[in-house]
Amino acid sequence: MSSQPTELSVNNSFAKVKAQVLRPFVFALFITLSLYYVWVLYLAVHPNVSTAYQTYYIDKKTRYWGQENIDLIWPEMGTINVAEPSPFLSRQGWESLPQREGRELVHDASLYFNFEKTPHSPVRIKISLNQSITEPVYISANQGRKVMLMPLELNSLETTLPASVFLRAQPIQQLRFETDASLNVRQVTITEAVQ
Repeated sequence: MSSQPTELSVNNSFAKVKAQVLRPFVFALFITLSLYYVWVLYLAVHPNVSTAYQTYYIDKKTRYWGQENIDLIWPEMGTINVAEPSPFLSRQGWESLPQREGRELVHDASLYFNFEKTPHSPVRIKISLNQSITEPVYISANQGRKVMLMPLELNSLETTLPASVFLRAQPIQQLRFETDASLNVRQVTITEAVQ
């Protein structure tokens, strides 16, 4: 019987030594994992990705990913055909499939883009339709004041916005179209007006 207490005391002292040795390693592991997860949370809040990736995958604003146009720079020629998959189209408001050389804009839709250079003169916006409409269409840039698009020809509407509404400080420009009707849009043109 006398051997059992000595064995228990040896086992207890061995367990104490083992616990004292393991405690710093467990603590270091805990600190390392905590710092790793803080870093992951920081990256989730401040992702280091392209504008196209951000608007498509993270913010879920655009209908198509602009893999070839990572900064979502508006085309130099100024016109896009909305029937084609375009990274500028918002997910809301544009029909998912094109119809008759165009795409339906249902009540409220947006375009997301950037300019190569900040515009210094007014910006002309023109939308070409597949059929004329009688309902008013309003446009706003970056949640600013609404402006009505005016008929230019039978199947096109146009307006001019001041360059000041396109803020360079924003990572992406938003052009929002609003109407009570549904439009079948063929093209959208955004160019700097020549003065």
